[in-house]
Amino acid sequence: MATDTPLDFDTLDLDTRQAAALTRRAMTWLGALLLLVAASAVAMWLFLRAEEAREADRRRTADAEWLDQTLRFHFRRLEGDLAALALQAQPAGPRATAPPSGPWWRSPELLAFHGWVPAAAPGDRRPWPAYLQAAAQQPAHAEALSTLLDTTRGLQRPAYAGPLVSAGGEALLWLAVPHFEQGRFVGDHVAAVPVERLLAGFIPAWFLQDHALALADGGAEPGSNTHRGYIAPINLAGAQLRLQVSTSGDGAPFAPRAFFAVAMLCLAGMLLALLALWRDAARRQRAEARLQTQLALRTAMERSVTLGLRAWDTRGRLLYANPAFARLVGWAPAELITHSGPPPYWPEAQGDEFAQLQTAASDPATQQAGVAQRLRHRDGTAIDVLAHSAPLTLASGEVVGWVGSVLDVTERQRVERLAARQQELLEASGRLVAMGEVASTLAHELNQPLGALSGFATGLLNRVRERRITLDEIVPVVERMERMADKAGRVIQRINAFARRQDMTRLPMALAPFVARVAHSVPLPEGVALELSLAAGDGPTVPADALLLENALHNLVLNAGEWAPRSGRTPARVRVSLVPGERQIGVCVADSGPGVPPEQRATVFDAFSSHKPGGMGMGLAICRSIAEAHHGRIELADSPDLLGAKFTLWLPLT
Repeated sequence: MATDTPLDFDTLDLDTRQAAALTRRAMTWLGALLLLVAASAVAMWLFLRAEEAREADRRRTADAEWLDQTLRFHFRRLEGDLAALALQAQPAGPRATAPPSGPWWRSPELLAFHGWVPAAAPGDRRPWPAYLQAAAQQPAHAEALSTLLDTTRGLQRPAYAGPLVSAGGEALLWLAVPHFEQGRFVGDHVAAVPVERLLAGFIPAWFLQDHALALADGGAEPGSNTHRGYIAPINLAGAQLRLQVSTSGDGAPFAPRAFFAVAMLCLAGMLLALLALWRDAARRQRAEARLQTQLALRTAMERSVTLGLRAWDTRGRLLYANPAFARLVGWAPAELITHSGPPPYWPEAQGDEFAQLQTAASDPATQQAGVAQRLRHRDGTAIDVLAHSAPLTLASGEVVGWVGSVLDVTERQRVERLAARQQELLEASGRLVAMGEVASTLAHELNQPLGALSGFATGLLNRVRERRITLDEIVPVVERMERMADKAGRVIQRINAFARRQDMTRLPMALAPFVARVAHSVPLPEGVALELSLAAGDGPTVPADALLLENALHNLVLNAGEWAPRSGRTPARVRVSLVPGERQIGVCVADSGPGVPPEQRATVFDAFSSHKPGGMGMGLAICRSIAEAHHGRIELADSPDLLGAKFTLWLPLT
């Protein structure tokens, strides 16, 4: 059902500049928010890295302190055990003291050597046990061990040396515990501890699950980090014990990473949402740009079109009229829309305009072809128009109005009447031209037989007057004159039929002997040689009208003979040959003349266009017409060997 609410055609003039500005601002804010989300993700990642680095440093520091305290604790117990052993080694000491039973002594492999070294003069190695003397074979080791013993004597406290690498490649940490009696130094109890056995014996298994311990090389600094670990120093008096601690696995705490993963998941969701908003805003911006383009295009078309447009609602009230229709009838659009009653431009004798509009729109044939109507200008002038109409339908199929267009055909009808008159005059002129062409063709084609007849008649008359001819000699001449007259009659018949565009009688004809006969019959100027390049035998057979084709070939050879001597090249030659083609055969006539200049090639086949003194300009035009009548064509080119012009008459083989 049609709606009673009139359409508001002013809403078509929407200004989308404000909406485009809002979209641009929204895109700017979206871009800034995307940058903020990206910066937040980067900041969170950097913060997590920094926190993990700080946690790793704290963990390394705690592990190093734990190692230092653990090993120092065990070394202090070893120092006490060695002090007890030193007391037992004295002759005046107690004999009933039990031997040490701590962890150092439950595993004998933890001590590579331990023994008593009595006091001696500084630098005197004779009292040293054999194991100690063997360890001092290297100068650096001897100096370190001497310093060790001197330190215990001088400082009256335990001292360490090493680690020193033994002859077997084992790193040993040396410990000396001094013993004094009544303030007098009596000797040291010395022990050699293998570092690898020490670490394996006193470091718990739970620590070794995540850490690997090894003796660091001499170039590593205490506390420095390596690729997978760090250097942990063990603070012993006189010894430089540095352990390489390598961590296995990722010791980063789980909670910060889980929090970071959740935060990144939320940021990723926000980023996807922002990207979706960005794409939606971009699509909306493209839609607004297309809308602006369509509005600009519609406005430009409305202003530039000369077609009058109008729109009505379902009750026949005029809602819209474009400027072109207003100019056509001489009324302003506002005056037409606000006018009450019958339209001022519509003659009352034509009936109801809106009813005719609906009737024409309901008929597809009428809607396509249009309806001829007459409107009235404001000044009273009648205007002939062609009207089209169509229903204004919404997407739901509901008809909400009608649209009509009118095209001013007043001038077109005047032009059509003038064109009809001009066509009549043109047809009359064409008939005159055709008559002139037929007359020129007849004059051109009859020139040869009539000239021959005139020559035969003059010769016969002269010989009769002089009584130098017998009756028997007269008969052949008269017969030949009869044949020439018959040929002239047949020429007239053929040219007449050809001018009237009647069908020709084309019969199969052997082309090679026909071309040879016609070429030899053409009278060439003195000094011009004729060359024939024809296949042996009859050659190909073509359907043709022999008389018309003879005229065309005669004209081509005669024309070539007239132009051949004009180039100055000797000898002057005319060559006639057959050129095979695809389902066609070409009769080629070439000469040694100057050729056809490029500027004349476009008009060389035109009628009455001659570049030869005294020429009529019909020879090549007739040749082209004869070729086309045989469903063939004629072509002009340069002769590559004779250096003149080459005309090729192409004829179909079937």
